[in-house]
Amino acid sequence: MRPWSPLARVLPAALLVLAACDGGNSFDPDRLTADQVDGLYEICDLRFVPTQAAFPTADLRQGVMNLNPPATRPRPSLSLSNGSFDLTYTRKSDNFLQQLRATYSLAPEDVVLRVYTGETPSALAAELLLPQSVPLRFADSPRRLTAGGNGFVYTVRRADYARAAGITENGLSERIEGRLVASLASPACS
Repeated sequence: MRPWSPLARVLPAALLVLAACDGGNSFDPDRLTADQVDGLYEICDLRFVPTQAAFPTADLRQGVMNLNPPATRPRPSLSLSNGSFDLTYTRKSDNFLQQLRATYSLAPEDVVLRVYTGETPSALAAELLLPQSVPLRFADSPRRLTAGGNGFVYTVRRADYARAAGITENGLSERIEGRLVASLASPACS
């Protein structure tokens, strides 16, 4: 029997390494996949918690979203599908259907929503006090996405915060610093 050539010996291993690459020349077999995370998640909790304890928390789910929308409208939810997301809710103040569409990326334990680009948030991102990107920790059983509030600090505009928190702008700085607390469950909150 003839011995294998050097190329024949390394080719199978090289193919395995290439199959595990993410296209960016990095090897990460533990990264989440779209098959794991894609689906519909109900928004169970969504709050902006200011770092200054004297400021009230803005409960965006209770204050901005209609939790009992008309029968033809969905409950506040996030849909993930092949790198895109739709955050959908009925606005409490006027019962208009709102939909924020953008992209997401996957990390070893997180789904990272890319909410907007540039310095200025979209109208819906401002209404919900969302940062440019939102890292959500994925749990498989039960299927949940969470942001615990211990993550990064970001700022929002005074007017957006005051409106969401239900307070006046008097005495507030131009930018309010805080963290996002979020919990989403699939198929629904328990």
